[in-house]
Amino acid sequence: MATLNVPKETMSRKDPEKFFTIVEKLGEGSYGSVFKAINIGTGIVVAIKKVSVDNDLEDMEKEISFMKQCKSPYIVTYYASFRKENEVWIVMEHCGAGSVCDAMKITDKTLSEDQIAVVSRDVLQGLAYLHSVRKIHRDIKAGNILMNHKGESKLADFGVSGQLSDTMAKRQTVIGTPFWMAPEVIQEIGYDYKADIWSYGITCIEMAESKPPLFNVHPMRVIFMIPNPSRPPPKLTEPEKWSPEFNDFLAKCLTRKPELRPSAEELLKHPFITKAKSHSLLVPLIDEQDIIINEKGREVALGIEQRDEEEEEEDEDSEDSDDNRGTMVRAKPRSMQNSGEDNDEEYDTGTMVITDNKNSYDTVVFNNDEDSGTMKLKNTMPSNKKNFVPDYMNQFKKSTGGGEDDVTTVSLSDKYSSYSLEELKKMLAELEIEREKEVQKTLEKFSINRQALLAVIDEKKSK
Repeated sequence: MATLNVPKETMSRKDPEKFFTIVEKLGEGSYGSVFKAINIGTGIVVAIKKVSVDNDLEDMEKEISFMKQCKSPYIVTYYASFRKENEVWIVMEHCGAGSVCDAMKITDKTLSEDQIAVVSRDVLQGLAYLHSVRKIHRDIKAGNILMNHKGESKLADFGVSGQLSDTMAKRQTVIGTPFWMAPEVIQEIGYDYKADIWSYGITCIEMAESKPPLFNVHPMRVIFMIPNPSRPPPKLTEPEKWSPEFNDFLAKCLTRKPELRPSAEELLKHPFITKAKSHSLLVPLIDEQDIIINEKGREVALGIEQRDEEEEEEDEDSEDSDDNRGTMVRAKPRSMQNSGEDNDEEYDTGTMVITDNKNSYDTVVFNNDEDSGTMKLKNTMPSNKKNFVPDYMNQFKKSTGGGEDDVTTVSLSDKYSSYSLEELKKMLAELEIEREKEVQKTLEKFSINRQALLAVIDEKKSK
């Protein structure tokens, strides 16, 4: 392969447009949009992530540093980075078949068990490498597994990745996507590379059923439900339709206690993986995806074009009102028919309790244990005292329509009945993207307020 024509320095101030020609938009990853581009002079096809400097520059530098250090055929290769006006361009290996998530979305198909085994073998090789060099991915999901046209898979999108230092063996920050988060990550009790194994178990269910478990549940409830020790670990909706090996593989990945959860190296020896077949099993899915993309164009097939236009309109509207975010409707996906997943009356994670009774947000009670960080919501505050409601709980109420009643899925069948099937699919895809954004906003508010509260508690304890 020819050597790429790029500057050697990191965050080069040279004009990237003198080195690359943008071809098309491929999608959206953590922190920015990704484009297909051609290196001028060599003709080599690459992927370029453009990130607005409005985002945290320190996070981008971490991602670049992380990618530069990774040398594995199972990890997307980093080539170069540029600083152009208010953007940072990160140049990396182009995986022509896109993400596993995109392939499922475009073809409207899930993966077969044999296909999942092939992807799993590559992903576990990638995780085994990362963990061997003391790195955690922290955002494993189908959208961050990229494929080439041979059917080979690589880990990508290291926007939230972290490194385990010798002095801090376990991280204590909540970063990632809640549906895929391990219980110990949500609880902020410290976690290590085993968190990636849990996330990959959830990803396997996502590949099998198109959505992760609890996807039909409000994201804030998911944060409380996942760590609840009384809830059984996630599993396939219809486990009897899958092999004992696959069910056992998932059970091992989704072991609640991280110390009992196997490592990537150990899982590579599992029968589900050792029996995995050739990469060519994924080629028919990739070919079908390519046919659809050639007919419609990638942006149309993924609904990116229409979404960009709507986001521009939304940005204009948001100048008038910060709270004008529209109404989120969570329809139950065809593959997510888990009975009773969103009907629990109480979610007790050991860290926080939310009941579905009216006025259940009234009181926040902080335990005085040495480990701190425990918080419960109860209706025990005397009526003559002003009730304290943290900001993230207000966000929770706003995102569900502003009221205090049960979070419900609103039926709007009359409104949507006049749309065609294709239009409805596009609308659903756009809604899910919006959901992801709202989840990230809520998580940020949750983490900021929680840390502030814990700091005040520690200060008062020390007096």
